[in-house]
Amino acid sequence: MNILHLLSWFPTPDDPTLGNFCVRMIDALPEDCQSVILSVCDGKDLKESFKVNEIKGLHHTHVQIAIRPPKNKALRKLKMLRMYQYGLRYVKKYFFQPDLIHLHVAYPLGQLALLWHRIHGYPYVMTEHWTIYQPQNKDVLVGRLKKKIVNIANHASLIMPVSLDLQHCMEGHGVHNRFKVIYNLVNTDVFTLSKALERPKKHILHISTLRDEAKNFSGILRVVEQLRQQRNDFELHVIHDYEAPEFKAFVKEHHLEDDVIFHGKKTSAEVAQAFADSDFFVLFSNFENLPCVIVEAFASGVPVLSTAVGGIAEILSPERGILIPSGDEEALLQGMNSMLDHSGEYDRAAIRDYAVNTFAAPNIGQQIAAAYKSVLEQ
Repeated sequence: MNILHLLSWFPTPDDPTLGNFCVRMIDALPEDCQSVILSVCDGKDLKESFKVNEIKGLHHTHVQIAIRPPKNKALRKLKMLRMYQYGLRYVKKYFFQPDLIHLHVAYPLGQLALLWHRIHGYPYVMTEHWTIYQPQNKDVLVGRLKKKIVNIANHASLIMPVSLDLQHCMEGHGVHNRFKVIYNLVNTDVFTLSKALERPKKHILHISTLRDEAKNFSGILRVVEQLRQQRNDFELHVIHDYEAPEFKAFVKEHHLEDDVIFHGKKTSAEVAQAFADSDFFVLFSNFENLPCVIVEAFASGVPVLSTAVGGIAEILSPERGILIPSGDEEALLQGMNSMLDHSGEYDRAAIRDYAVNTFAAPNIGQQIAAAYKSVLEQ
């Protein structure tokens, strides 16, 4: 099968984690799925009008077209559309005639998938990760944007949301289509079984963007301040994509420098080591779909304390951790106390086995390939 991938979210030098889980899905596909990612981006200091780069990935080739962008926004959009059309011809000339387009996240590149479906007859499937469908974002997914996204989704041959909860949220916005839930994946060779370590202070791990409207990291810090008044046997280690001056100021103001340690961005290998060094993982999000960080925690045998939002309740059972209501800081305080006292009692090997059976990259890749075949056989 020849699969052309369009990614609405894509890692860039300025934002290397944006959509990296989409690329991991592509690289998990079996060998009979030949994959090309096509993207158009702004080229820095580009003298020519555009330049085509072929970048070899693990199991894909990325055809990247860098353009010298016009200053006028309308002209820039038109040039990008023309370059995507050029990119399609390039892929057909040097790689293959696509059997199928795989759209990763509906908007904005779903407009292109829908256009090529109408012009060239290419069927497209869509993997969706976006929290925009969640009830908390009901004021965002409205008007023309909602009409465009629903139209894109309803013309897909198959939608593959990363959780059943996300499917229900999409249906609530008027998406009526064929669905197949396929979870996020984890590299179980990188994230491996860890053992709880004996040490004076237990390590709590949090990994996120620290964007507070979604991740509610400020709530975690407020609870840590309360927890610190009750006990002194823990450290909260924070890996984060973006700078967090307001949170660092809170830590300093409340004299929590010895209790909250910020680590900034880390590589996958460094994140895996952080899980190996942790006693439990905490997430206090206001909304999510199916966070990769929880899947990575499970692959490391690490129990999780999280809010019951999005698809998290589909995978987080009592033998793997604790679920609490979103925004409930008293429940978070009780949960952190319980985890500090009992995290060593969880069966880490069983948590790891669940992750291997449910989220391992080869399993997810086979599920996606089977979805492709079902569409092409129709």
